[in-house]
Amino acid sequence: MSAILYYVTGHGYGHAVRSSLVIRALSQAAPGLKIHVRTAAPPWLFHGADPPVAYSPLSIDVGILQRDSLEMDLAATLQACRDLHRRMARLIDREVAFAKEQRVCLVVGDIPPLAFEIAARAGIPSVAVTNFSWNWIYRAYLRAYPEFLPLIEEMETFYRKATLALTLPYPGDLNVFPVREEIPWIARVSSLTKPQAKAEFELPASLPCILLSFGGLGLQRLPWEQLKRLDEFFFVATDGETHRRDGNLLILPSAQLRYHDLVRAADVIVTKPGYGIVADALAHRTPVLYTDRGEFSEYARLVQALSELAQSEFIEQADLLSGRLATSLRRLANNEQRWPRVALNGAAIAAQKIAALLGRPS
Repeated sequence: MSAILYYVTGHGYGHAVRSSLVIRALSQAAPGLKIHVRTAAPPWLFHGADPPVAYSPLSIDVGILQRDSLEMDLAATLQACRDLHRRMARLIDREVAFAKEQRVCLVVGDIPPLAFEIAARAGIPSVAVTNFSWNWIYRAYLRAYPEFLPLIEEMETFYRKATLALTLPYPGDLNVFPVREEIPWIARVSSLTKPQAKAEFELPASLPCILLSFGGLGLQRLPWEQLKRLDEFFFVATDGETHRRDGNLLILPSAQLRYHDLVRAADVIVTKPGYGIVADALAHRTPVLYTDRGEFSEYARLVQALSELAQSEFIEQADLLSGRLATSLRRLANNEQRWPRVALNGAAIAAQKIAALLGRPS
């Protein structure tokens, strides 16, 4: 039986969600393929693959360490990157041994640099699936943290060893990959209509439903009391540990497993732009009220995508965190909407291209 090794960064949920979609498509494109997933992302994000993936909790990159969904900790990120690079040799040896032991014939990465060094050492091809690379992200911080430079340079030597990079729409600078092919958006799509989705989550049909979406890190700083006073809207969030309804506010922790259905139910999404939520918004044609997320280079590319492909509006963090968002929500919920057609079959195309490389020498 053929086997692949799929490394996914633990940074946010978007990388894991799109990787799970590629994995499901791979199971159809290459029946009988055994897929080992190694990531710090939670295992429930990979449920539903048929056959099930072999999941192992493992972190081989750092991403960006954050205090919450809107606040980064760059000093801690730098220290964590240094720590990882210090123990990298042992990590590579262990992963190469695992790849050989499991008869892995291809590595996919989204988008830990080390994935491609492991593949090269094991003598097998590797595929990157991404809209950015970590060396590009970290280069934005060199003025404040020049100590990132040797780490970035080492990451770039790893990325250059990728056999192929499948690049998603609105990418960052991916010139570090020698061979690149563009693919469409990778997005999950709900099978429900909006009325069905609202009924499924017991959301009111008479009020605009506002989805507060701030990734796996959540945002405890949201002005919950002020939001409860905006009774012309009904707010939904998935952050928290218990199902709770309080006036026009509903917390649905278990809905993370069916987030695409919740996006279908929503009339407006309030968020910071990340790949996963932007793809969800495009797939379900749900307007977006977005705020900035600090100095993160991917942000500008995703804002461009929202501007060109979605109904969207910007809100200052200060206005969001003080609850001054009613005017923007009214505009987005009530404006006539025009959505250009967007291809969403990136997972199937990625799976076909990955399957075509199976068994080829590196």
